[in-house]
Amino acid sequence: MRDEGRKIKDEGQRTKDEREVKLASIVHKSGASHRPWSFVLVLLALSMLLPSCGYRFTPVGGVVPESARTIAILTFVNGTNEPYVDVEVTKAVVDEFIADGRLKVISSEAADLVLKGSVTKFDMTPSGYTTANYVQSYTVSIGLNVTVEDVKTHKIIWQEKGLGSVFVANYSVTLGDITGTKIAKGTALKTASRDVASTLRSRLLEGF
Repeated sequence: MRDEGRKIKDEGQRTKDEREVKLASIVHKSGASHRPWSFVLVLLALSMLLPSCGYRFTPVGGVVPESARTIAILTFVNGTNEPYVDVEVTKAVVDEFIADGRLKVISSEAADLVLKGSVTKFDMTPSGYTTANYVQSYTVSIGLNVTVEDVKTHKIIWQEKGLGSVFVANYSVTLGDITGTKIAKGTALKTASRDVASTLRSRLLEGF
């Protein structure tokens, strides 16, 4: 009888231990499943607090006012001796802002912002020579002075002098082929213009 009582007691203890392990497992799983919801609730609370603190998630960063939605890009002034560089730069800047899409490019009469600029530098630096010491290739670089004005307040919100292309634009010189060399130079000019336009857009809209 004593052995049977001990057996019953041992079985009861095992049953109790199994229940405790099962309960602990359920509590652990329940806590794990609630953890993501707690994280979501924290994010929701933060999103409600941010507007009251004056912070806003806006599609346009940098120095652009939150209310600005449109920009006018005036034709750049050519301050160099290189013909048509102002045309290429203006086209590249317009295309860059259109592709970006955060500010709609429109005429200056109805725009929130007006971008004005001048091409201050067009350098062609020899970058390669033939065995006979003739120039074989050139590196093209462009420099700009740019200002952006808030039309409503008539204040300059951003300006930069000496804004330059970052990537190298090269073109080859083909001796005896004036047309081919001219085409290569034009391609290099377009490449440098697109690069400086990308830098301009990044500085204005993203602050770097």
